[in-house]
Amino acid sequence: MAYQQRRRRNRGGIDPTLMLLLMKLFAQVQQMPYKPPATLFIMGVNIAVHLNDTLIPFSISSVCLHPAQILFGWDLKRLVLSAFVHADDYHLYYNMSSLLWKGAQLEQTNGTEEFLKMSAFLLLGSHVIYVLVAWILSMLGVFSATMQTCAVGYSAVLFGYKMVLNYNSPSLSSFYGMMVPLKYMCWVELVLISIITPNASFLGHLCGILAGLCYLKKEAILSTLGIRASRIQRGNLRPPPPRTGFQQQHNRWRN
Repeated sequence: MAYQQRRRRNRGGIDPTLMLLLMKLFAQVQQMPYKPPATLFIMGVNIAVHLNDTLIPFSISSVCLHPAQILFGWDLKRLVLSAFVHADDYHLYYNMSSLLWKGAQLEQTNGTEEFLKMSAFLLLGSHVIYVLVAWILSMLGVFSATMQTCAVGYSAVLFGYKMVLNYNSPSLSSFYGMMVPLKYMCWVELVLISIITPNASFLGHLCGILAGLCYLKKEAILSTLGIRASRIQRGNLRPPPPRTGFQQQHNRWRN
């Protein structure tokens, strides 16, 4: 409800608080020696959607990441659009500030093209994992309400960025006086943000981390799947036999 009220108010002009936050973001960009084009483009899309209703002319409830609507209603647009909608001005600002810092490092290191591919992988990967985990939890009868959650924002992708960025880092980071290996900081932040901000999506952030791990291990995963597929084709590794008479009869028809 607060989101819808804010969008109606913005039609009469940009809120002064949001203007100050955007000016702070602009100042951060100006101070950067390297201006990452893909990162700035993604930031621009998020900000434009937040300011302009015509880019995504839907209510928040119609574009949020809603597992039940995606699985049973095949509303697949939610897998993408939900990442570019933010609940309020501060939600947008903190996510874009984090995107600017993480995206600049990753884009400069990996190149613009690979960063765009990474971003697409993490966005779709984290959201698909979110829906699958929600479905599995509901099937197990644990946290069944997760199927009805409505999540928005770029946060899951940001957690994926952080996993990719720090995975092999040997550095340490200070966390409330304790030195924590930087490669584990995303897990620490996952718990900390959930404690400080109970409304934040713990599952969404967790799925972002898992998507980051999948991105890092994608070659090993694809290699494993490729080896298994090739063995099946050669007959070295056969799929399990049918369990029902119908399946056996169906196979005879096909042969």
